[in-house]
This record gives sequence, structure tokens and C-alpha cells, in this order.
Amino acid sequence: MDRILSARSRPSARRAAHDALVHLAERWLRRRGFGVTASELHAAGCREQMDAIGYRTNATAIVECKTSRADFRADFRKPERQSGGLGVYRFYLCSEGMIAPEDLPPRWGLLWARGARVIEVKVPTGNNWPGFDPAYPYGDWAAFMHEPDYEAERIMLFSIARRLAAGQRTQRTQCG
Repeated sequence: MDRILSARSRPSARRAAHDALVHLAERWLRRRGFGVTASELHAAGCREQMDAIGYRTNATAIVECKTSRADFRADFRKPERQSGGLGVYRFYLCSEGMIAPEDLPPRWGLLWARGARVIEVKVPTGNNWPGFDPAYPYGDWAAFMHEPDYEAERIMLFSIARRLAAGQRTQRTQCG
């Protein structure tokens, strides 16, 4: 019985690869000025579970980590990919070359993992990260913006705050 439980509890190679990508995604968000980050967070009242989310003063970004093309294609069927959803800015992170820029849905960015580094393949220019404004006149920011579901974003942020207030600070939820 112990062997069965321990074998089931060991992460698969795919899960380990996904966890490594999620760690890179959170680190990338923090280095871009998103002071509050969380990963693989479930919150009551919000259907979406993103791999990583980052909050700045007036903008949010999500990163979806993909370890296979099939998982990438399946992501398109999620209702929040059609309208609403989390994140003014949205990115896919995968191993180098697995997803090409021309494979992306409109307004999505692309990051590749090369070892412990994140290569920015398709991202907005600069480090401004303005809030949602499709008429934003500077740079290429508007080309990457999505209209987020603000209620879902508040639910997720409250979930992060509640966990931190309860002393549940883990590597999956970080501030500062």
C-alpha cells in the first residue's frame, strides 16, 4: 500500500516540467514590476485557474504555461479565452520553439523557456504596463490588451489577500 501511495504522489515528468515553467513565469512577472503574484490559485466564484497571475497598480498579467501542443490547442476552448477572463496582458510560456508567434491568438504574447531563462519572443515594448485602454496612444501596448473580467480579478486578489492575512504565505503567493 505504501508503495502505491508513494508512486502516485511522485510528480510525473510533465508535471515537473510544468511546475518549472510556472516558477519561471512568476519570476518573470515579478521582474516586470508585478509586486503581487500567485500561481495555480483556485478561488470560489472564479471559474478560471491560470498558471501565474501578477498584479501591478493598474494592470494585471497572466501567464499560461504549456508543456505540449495539445494542451496549447485545448486552451482555446476555455470560455474565458473568448471573452472576459483574467489579465489585461496574457502570455504563453513554453519550451523554446514549441509555440511560434504565428500560432498565437490575437493580442497574446509569447515567452520561451531556455533553461532557467525566459526569452521574450512577443511582448509589448518597454515596461509601462498601462491599464486597459484600447485607445492607448503610446507604443504597441494596445495591441496586447484584453478587456479583463474585473470581478474575477477582484475575487482572485481577495483570495490572495485572505491567504496572506491568515499566514498562508507560500511560494505560490508572494507580495513585494
